[in-house]
Amino acid sequence: MFQVRKHPEKPIVWWYSQRSKINMEPVYQREGKLWSKSKKAKLIDSILNDFDIPKIYVADFNRVSTKLNENEAAYAVIDGKQRLETFFEFIDGGFPLADDFRLNSDLSLQLAGLYYLDLKLNHTRVAEKFESYVPLIMSVITDEEGKVDEMFVRLNSGLEINGAERRNAMPGIIPRLIRHMVRVPFFTQSISFDTSRMAQYNLAAKIFMIEDRKRFVDTKARNLDKFVLEGVTSDTKTFEAAAKRTTKWLKVMAQIFLPKDPILRSAGAIPLYYWLVRNYYAKRHLIRAFLEEFLKELRENFELAKESPRKAMRADAELSQFYTMGRTTNDQGSLVGRYDILDRRFNRFVKRAKR
Repeated sequence: MFQVRKHPEKPIVWWYSQRSKINMEPVYQREGKLWSKSKKAKLIDSILNDFDIPKIYVADFNRVSTKLNENEAAYAVIDGKQRLETFFEFIDGGFPLADDFRLNSDLSLQLAGLYYLDLKLNHTRVAEKFESYVPLIMSVITDEEGKVDEMFVRLNSGLEINGAERRNAMPGIIPRLIRHMVRVPFFTQSISFDTSRMAQYNLAAKIFMIEDRKRFVDTKARNLDKFVLEGVTSDTKTFEAAAKRTTKWLKVMAQIFLPKDPILRSAGAIPLYYWLVRNYYAKRHLIRAFLEEFLKELRENFELAKESPRKAMRADAELSQFYTMGRTTNDQGSLVGRYDILDRRFNRFVKRAKR
């Protein structure tokens, strides 16, 4: 069964009263709290000044019992999460109207910078206009696995959704395996790059694909998409085995690196570190110290090379090559070339450590 129909008209305050029954974080969803305060204020402005806002889509579990209802909620957001969050946050006093807000129907009112509670206490009519606004909500009713995920992808096929978010909503076993992967301590504790747009999912997909292929491969977005689609048509046991190996090495990495480790500030080089740990498990106690020294030398070499042509001649050619290849992070040749440099330098570091 698969139906999309208009939800019975309910005002914002009704949806606010139902918020505990709405799953705001189903597995296919993007991270929340992505909108700036100004963008949120603009949405409230649109409502109070009678501008239209886009439809909101929810999986409606009131009319069908299905295993898709993972949290036993009445609803799960498919599209419009940021809008619903904005409605609820405004009522909770999370942000005020914009500093330049004007109510077009009554320009004499001084409402700029006021919070929802200010409107409730001093401008009842304006507060009621917001509370009684009826957003257009579309109910998606289905018991078919993958239909809700597909709906999310179709609704978010424009520029705003990134590759990791799109792949997370794709069908098959691979997105599910990646969701488990990003829960290991390496991703929850060790990495120090921004994960607000699911960058850790993107990195996990790259490492997973490299492990599955047992070699460095091109990790550009189109190849990651193809990899995910393989999980729909191919034998799942192969992917489950690769995911098990990947998770094992990620757990080892969590023991090597520090919490919020500055070495892990850039996601682009982490597949190289993963391969180093995988190949030199017996020497894992030396890996972090080596990378700390290597990155310091890399920074110093870069500064030397850019100071002047004469000083650039004294720069380490191998380090300069590593830096140059790093401009194409996802290219197979770049991954292979940079890893070869890391491998040689790590072996020299190990020999020095034995003296």
